[in-house]
Amino acid sequence: MTNNENWQGLNIKGGSVSIHNPNFHLGQSQRTPPPNPIKYIPNRGVANFVGRQQELTTLHEKLQQPGTVAISAIAGMGGIGKTELATQYALQYQQDYPGGICWLNAKKSNLAAEIIEIVQLHMQEVPQKQGERPLTLQEQVAWYWQNWQPAEKLVLVVLDDVTDENWQSCQTLLPTTNRFRVLLTTRLRNLDNVQEIPLNVLPPDKALELLTLNGEKSVDAEKLCEWLGYLPLGLQLVRRYLLENPDLSLAEMLQRLQAQRLEDEAINFSTRGVKAAFELSWQQLNPITQRVAAYLSLFAPDVISWKWVESATDLLNCTESDINEAKKQLYKRYLIERLQEKQACYKIHPLIREFLKAKLAALENTDDLRRNFAAVFIEIAQEIPETPTLEDIKSVQDAIPHLTEVAQNLIDAVSDEDLGSVFLGLGRFYEGQGLYAIAEPWYKQCVEVVKASLGEEHPDVAMSLNNLALLYSDQGRYSDAEPLLIQALELNKRLLGEEHPDVATSLNNLALLYSDQGRYSDAEPLYIQALALRKRLLGEEHPHVATSLNNLALLYNFQGRYSEAEPLYIQALALRKRLLGEEHPDVAISLNNLAGLYNSQGRYSEAEPLYIQALALRKRLLGEEHPDVAMSLNNLAGLYNSQGRYSEAEPLYIQALALFKRLLGEEHPHVAMSLNNLALLYSDQGRYSEAEPLYIQALALRERVLGFNHPNTVTVRENLADLRAEISASHENVTNSSTEEKTSNSWWGRLLEFLWG
Repeated sequence: MTNNENWQGLNIKGGSVSIHNPNFHLGQSQRTPPPNPIKYIPNRGVANFVGRQQELTTLHEKLQQPGTVAISAIAGMGGIGKTELATQYALQYQQDYPGGICWLNAKKSNLAAEIIEIVQLHMQEVPQKQGERPLTLQEQVAWYWQNWQPAEKLVLVVLDDVTDENWQSCQTLLPTTNRFRVLLTTRLRNLDNVQEIPLNVLPPDKALELLTLNGEKSVDAEKLCEWLGYLPLGLQLVRRYLLENPDLSLAEMLQRLQAQRLEDEAINFSTRGVKAAFELSWQQLNPITQRVAAYLSLFAPDVISWKWVESATDLLNCTESDINEAKKQLYKRYLIERLQEKQACYKIHPLIREFLKAKLAALENTDDLRRNFAAVFIEIAQEIPETPTLEDIKSVQDAIPHLTEVAQNLIDAVSDEDLGSVFLGLGRFYEGQGLYAIAEPWYKQCVEVVKASLGEEHPDVAMSLNNLALLYSDQGRYSDAEPLLIQALELNKRLLGEEHPDVATSLNNLALLYSDQGRYSDAEPLYIQALALRKRLLGEEHPHVATSLNNLALLYNFQGRYSEAEPLYIQALALRKRLLGEEHPDVAISLNNLAGLYNSQGRYSEAEPLYIQALALRKRLLGEEHPDVAMSLNNLAGLYNSQGRYSEAEPLYIQALALFKRLLGEEHPHVAMSLNNLALLYSDQGRYSEAEPLYIQALALRERVLGFNHPNTVTVRENLADLRAEISASHENVTNSSTEEKTSNSWWGRLLEFLWG
């Protein structure tokens, strides 16, 4: 039978303009399923929550009604406390939702992607392909709702801030089974098929309780509550102001508020009260603090590390000490909230952020501040490596929402030379997690924006085409990738000349694609050109030269040209250790590749320690939940299978298959490889009834993804035919070891490791 497909890792690209396979995880880098169901409730509950007990009771009664999916909406104007009520409900009634609580932001630009991100962290399975086409994001979301774990238990889904613009799209993404209870917060009335719970202003007595320390009644207190429109947000801000200014009487406070009355009488009274409360806080800030507050409006309403604010010290015409004093003043007045779980990190309320945007527009140097803000996050994006470690991920994860803000709303503040970096950073972030569907729009937008800003004939256009093509290649979408890579190569040659490092990168990446398709005669001259060009331009001691040595060695290994491959592998490994250090993902690639070569030659005692080193290094650097770790598990299992150590190989193959499915989806070529390898293991042991369905799955998947005549497809087809022949001829355990093609290093296994290198 055909032996296992061992992946031998190859850097598929190199050079400053290429991207490949970073491990960038949202919030955490390991997806080990938690012992408890998802229970995410924003940490925004106020200490003095008052006046909404009846609404909480009514809401619970509506959501607990049996039958079809219960959808209830907390509806009301801005600042009325809709989100706070939803938070309190989730906190107080969480025991009634043993299946979990999933909090979603309806204003997210890609709500489907947000749902997938959250659920993928807690589920071992991924949605399967339907027929000949991949699932859309909407279909993936439906699958996750249908397969939510733990099964059958009641789940609360909160969809915060539904608007006129997003309601229609939100409806298509809601769960449809009766184990879910959906709670909306919205400023809209009378949504179709939704039980509405209108949220009004607080009753006067509850407003007094919220505003004052003891709920004491007085004419001035009552007038003050009335002027604020009994809105919780305005009351909370004024309460804080009074606590910070104990000598200020309620009458004087009311006088000051009235002095800030907006002239636009068309604005309803309560909204005017909230704006006036904000304005009052604003007027109490010194000019430096006002400038700092206005600058905060540029940040997304997410985690803000204060060091990012300090980066604008010069433009804000202040010192670092001034910035920190401003922080204290803003915190005192409830204009920012400190995050207890993160040191020196804050958040700004979305409503306050909107208020401050108008203040920012009034500053003289607004454009300079916007450019500075964009530059802070572009620098972070540029530091994201092609293969980030767990430490890399942790260090940049909080910056992603703000980088997204730059891409969506501040792209006009980005210099021409930095345009690509914005989208490149976001693309790497999602691609590194195997979230290709989320990464793809960023790479596409990069191509569009760069072309529109710089014109068709620009090196950054070639870079953008290259990155999008590599994403397609990672998914096995070779027909989509090839024309983009050819365009990138031709453009680089035309603009930069034949002698340029970016041309070498394009040659390397196109050669990779040809290798993916088994077109070795097309790939080899391109790899040789890339290697020679890099040596000539970069010198012998350069990481890109190590990449090219590794790539060419892998190609020779594919073809069984072992004596030519070995010295190149050894050179690449030594060069990487010397230049990058022992603790680097590329070193793990080279260890794995050299082990694969030894395994190909039956030099098992030399291969095993290298495979083990590579696996340990990848786990240490990339985390347990990474495709490279899955490939190392697969490779080590293949070695054990080659030696007849079946009991050691089987659990590793099973782990690798599960990990590939979870990270990459059911319709990825790596999954077909794992199915084939596990089937081979069972066949080698005479477990034919277990092997046959796995071969059938692998064959169907490869025919769909790679085509009927692809060498990998042919290999599986022959494996299945041999298995059936053996079953027909006799029911004895027979291994066909005479077929040279079916070695422990099938070229597909080696090629896939190359891809993920």
